[in-house]
Amino acid sequence: MKLRRAAYLLAMAGSTAMGCVQAQSTDDAPAGALTQFLSNQRISGLVRLDYFQSSRTLDGESNFSGGSVQVKALPRISSRIDAKLEARLIDSDIHHRPGKDGHSRLLEAYATFHFDKADLRVGRQVVAWGRADGINPTDNLTPRDYAVLLPFDEDQRFGTTALKLDIYLTQKLTLTAFTTPFFEPSEFPLPGNSIVDKQPARTVSDSEGGLKLSKTGDEFDWSVSYYHGRNLLPTVWVNQSQLELHYDRFDVLGADAARNFGRYGFRTEVTLTRPANLHNGDPNVGSSRLYWVAGVDRTLLENLNINVQLFTHWMPQYRDPAGAPDPVARLVAIENAIIAGQETRLSNGLTFRVSDTWLNNTLQGEVFAAANFGHGDRFVRPLVTYAFNDHLKGTLGGELYRGPRYTPYGLLKPNSGVFLELRYGL
Repeated sequence: MKLRRAAYLLAMAGSTAMGCVQAQSTDDAPAGALTQFLSNQRISGLVRLDYFQSSRTLDGESNFSGGSVQVKALPRISSRIDAKLEARLIDSDIHHRPGKDGHSRLLEAYATFHFDKADLRVGRQVVAWGRADGINPTDNLTPRDYAVLLPFDEDQRFGTTALKLDIYLTQKLTLTAFTTPFFEPSEFPLPGNSIVDKQPARTVSDSEGGLKLSKTGDEFDWSVSYYHGRNLLPTVWVNQSQLELHYDRFDVLGADAARNFGRYGFRTEVTLTRPANLHNGDPNVGSSRLYWVAGVDRTLLENLNINVQLFTHWMPQYRDPAGAPDPVARLVAIENAIIAGQETRLSNGLTFRVSDTWLNNTLQGEVFAAANFGHGDRFVRPLVTYAFNDHLKGTLGGELYRGPRYTPYGLLKPNSGVFLELRYGL
């Protein structure tokens, strides 16, 4: 009944929004003037109404109705300086249950200085590395909010205050340097509420840095990278009788490549990670590991695209967490293995995505699925979006997690559910 009631409220809101659009069409001058003004100022915005059957925080809560407003501005300060400002105000629960209050987030706020053969970006920014589909081992620089109640992967990203320098060695070859003392971790759902989050100090001596050399523009694109900093995902520590979240320092060597052959596309991405030798009761935390993704996609007919990827985690010095004699250390080691996706010495899996468009590109649909072979845990997310007009879109989707409790997708089984969204954009 609650699901049907939420769907009815969203449908009514959509009808109201469509009525407003139709009413505005009878007087094109004001609407046209507003659109022209926003276009000239390079300002855009989104108003969204959302319903989620389940939260994404493993708290057992359900039936969330709410909304968000997101504004983006791209001011041009001079011929050599431009900027970006993007912020979001979100209230995912109109009932305001404890711990579910609305909040605001500055997603990005930076200035870019353009030189003859370089661009310098300073400020809060999202920096995404990697070419694989949805799983990117080299994407270690800026965080995600895995608990946000919005439907798309890009909604999870938010920036870190940093400096990024792109040096254009040639038309096709770019050297990128990244650094920040302002480490900001991803927001990751974990069971229980008695864990202390031990985030590191934001000091110059604790700065992170990355380098990437990339080549684009030919049939064969590639990059090699190095990152020295902290893991965006936490490691659980045992400190006497208290559980703590720490963010380990590590060094990551990475590479990716992509090439198209007609309607076939090939992508691969790999990292070799060497963590600091930490002593938190988990024998695997300080062990080096390899993470590799490789896949192929094919476009059929006009817009039907199919993408299949295989991925593997390999830890040569792996020790089975279940063998830890102390029950608390055993539980902590198992949780760390779930977070890292390293449940065995060699953990293999597969992702699958099929997408298509219909009705002159007004109707878009896709199904994304992922599975880990060892323990059989899996995830499926169908998604359908319909554009009522140039401004108003509706989305219907769902997230289904299955598998044993102590597996990456099995842990998230309580978060399974459907979601609905109406969004109006300018």
